Amino acid sequence: MQDLKKRILVVEDDQYIRDSLAELLQDEGYAVSVARDGQEGLDALRHNGHPDLILLDLMMPVKDGFQFRAEQREDPELAKIPVVIFSADTGVNQPNAQFEGAAILKKPVDLDALLSMVKQYCA
Repeated sequence: MQDLKKRILVVEDDQYIRDSLAELLQDEGYAVSVARDGQEGLDALRHNGHPDLILLDLMMPVKDGFQFRAEQREDPELAKIPVVIFSADTGVNQPNAQFEGAAILKKPVDLDALLSMVKQYCA
């Protein structure tokens, strides 16, 4: 039988936040994969199939969320995947081409708002 769970990729360098989000989303019935930085996230997208939604932190080592988003948008296959950006950076609400088409949540993330947004994109 085919697994009909919606799939979410969480790209977050903070292990506590990453694990907590994964557990919360799994408890809500989603299939969740995780990546510690933007490079791991892009590798996962290119080698493990495409999720229904990406939850993306911006400030990460190796490849940050800005670089991840730029590469994602350049790849026609990956550009189609919806993204929810979450960051403590106050400048995230400013107009920026990398954020175009992405939803934005501020850290600390309100879990009800996050789940509502996830349900909206994974409906």
